Amino acid sequence: MEPQINKIFSRLGKAEKTQLTSERVELTVVGDITKAVKTMTSSEKALQSIVDQAKKAEDKHEKALLKAYENSLDDQDKLQDKLNKLRSAKAESEKSLDAANKAAKNLGLNAKEIPGYAQLQTLIDGYASLFNAVTDDVAKISKVTI
Repeated sequence: MEPQINKIFSRLGKAEKTQLTSERVELTVVGDITKAVKTMTSSEKALQSIVDQAKKAEDKHEKALLKAYENSLDDQDKLQDKLNKLRSAKAESEKSLDAANKAAKNLGLNAKEIPGYAQLQTLIDGYASLFNAVTDDVAKISKVTI
């Protein structure tokens, strides 16, 4: 009878081992799931952090572009003010030439013999095209796009 009892105990021991093995498998699966949940939670937080960083970067970029645009407009305004001051330079110079012509005529002289007269005439002749080119360049500032 003892051999039969040993067989029974031996079979019970094997049955318990089988049961423990399946419990170990279940614990391993639960552990894997728990680890995966932690990983996914951490990953979601990391993704949200990236979203927040991207939003901050976008805001920073937008502010920098706006500031650059405003600076550009300020520069354009300053240049336009300078152009406005220079706008009358040609007209004033032409008045000087007219006055020199009248004075020379009254004296019976040739106005072209007055020192600087020919140089002033040359400058006046080229001024309009140069002035218009600069005005066009200043106007291009507001048309610059990225």
